[in-house]
Amino acid sequence: MDDDDRADDDGAHPAGAEEAVAELARTTAQPYELIGRLAGGETGAHEVTGPAGERLVVKWEAEPASQRARRGGVAMAERLRVDAGWPVPRQRIITSENWLFVLQEFMPGATVEVIGHAMVDRLLELHDRRLGLARPGDEWRWPEVLVSTLTVGGRGYCQHEPLRGHDHRTAAVAARIEEVGRSIGPDDLPGGDIVHWDLHPGNILQEQGALSAIIDTDFATVGDAALDLVLLAVTSLGVACDSGVRSRLFAVAFDELAPVRRRAYVSHVLLRLLDWSIRRERTGEIEFWLARADELLDP
Repeated sequence: MDDDDRADDDGAHPAGAEEAVAELARTTAQPYELIGRLAGGETGAHEVTGPAGERLVVKWEAEPASQRARRGGVAMAERLRVDAGWPVPRQRIITSENWLFVLQEFMPGATVEVIGHAMVDRLLELHDRRLGLARPGDEWRWPEVLVSTLTVGGRGYCQHEPLRGHDHRTAAVAARIEEVGRSIGPDDLPGGDIVHWDLHPGNILQEQGALSAIIDTDFATVGDAALDLVLLAVTSLGVACDSGVRSRLFAVAFDELAPVRRRAYVSHVLLRLLDWSIRRERTGEIEFWLARADELLDP
């Protein structure tokens, strides 16, 4: 798959895309041309060409709380890029009367379809580099946000209602997740690292088998980087892996993880995966994660 295959192939843009890119051009007094929406994700990433014909990715946000989160994500992603040497896109924020735009460089590569040991080696090296990169004065909302997703749900993701309404099995999983959330206190969830927050194979790009980029850093934050390892291990169940890779990822994620953190992070990840699948009516994915729910949630 080449770079162009990362864009939706139907050529359609969601309502507002043309208007948003036109406002970006007016605000900057520079020509930007909408190419298409990039496949996957819920954050509305669109490819555009910039003033010099360069390929760029643009996202935009109108809601104030989401704008605040995106500003924080850009700052943390830049720390990952500069201080930890992560291959994440350079980003800049542009504000207009109506929107906050995040303009990113277009990163090379195709999404990972098979996880090999060399890829795991590289990911673990990058993981170690971002440990302890929190600074005095960084906003600290990690325990609050994580526990909130478990007890009442997140803003636009990790929603409980789809699980409650889908069938009795998903409703039972939601009840278990809420019980986990109620059992956890803020002091149970440490921090001090930079967390990608959505580190799964779909956000890892490769060229010729080597990691070329990590994308979708929109909501990177200060917290516990162990969550990223849990998410990566669990989502590896849904992609092809070389022999021994999956067990290796699970060992790295869970062997030294305190039980309370394991319960919190696994519950968050399972909620995220089921909510996403239910709202998109992906029956196969729903059944896949339901079949693994008890094993994942039980210590």
